[in-house]
Amino acid sequence: MNKIYISAISLLISSVIHAQDSSLFDKFSRDISSFCTELAYSYTTRISGINGNGQGTLCFQDVMWRMEGNGVQMYCDSETTWVVDPSTKEVVIEPVTSDPSESLLTNPALIVAMADSFFEVKESLCSDDRKAMIYALRPKSESSIDFLNLEILKADAKLRRAWIAFDDGTSIKIEVSSMKLTPKVSVKAFRPETIFDSEWIITDLR
Repeated sequence: MNKIYISAISLLISSVIHAQDSSLFDKFSRDISSFCTELAYSYTTRISGINGNGQGTLCFQDVMWRMEGNGVQMYCDSETTWVVDPSTKEVVIEPVTSDPSESLLTNPALIVAMADSFFEVKESLCSDDRKAMIYALRPKSESSIDFLNLEILKADAKLRRAWIAFDDGTSIKIEVSSMKLTPKVSVKAFRPETIFDSEWIITDLR
């Protein structure tokens, strides 16, 4: 009988811990859906056995976003994407796919901003320094993304790290140096301010 009680208590404790852990991920998801989110980050990649690295900034709101890093600027207002290289005065303009799941590979904001929509928590554990929870997420439907891991700080539910692995062996590790939540802004903030005149090489795929 004692064994039964111990087992029942263990299951109860386990379920309570899981609920607490899930609530941190839920708070993170609520925060980034309610505000405009700004991230400063560095990253390392491994593609076809070759390592790369870089850094940049990302601002996203709902499914709109803008990025700047390694000399390239990218914008998306939910309908159109612009990839701008000011140094060579080249810009590629293309429409956003109507299927959000297909955009996960090209839209960096969706992977984080819509993690709760496209992924489900398979496992969670405390970080080594006990300051964060690490969530192992798996796609809810078939995807070329193998898994997404998010490390979320306990103090304020902000992102500290992310790991993304694809089924072809490609991997990306992101270190977030700062994360700021601000009131939502106009759609104009996610469109380039530059006027692409005759001096620019424009590839318009719309």
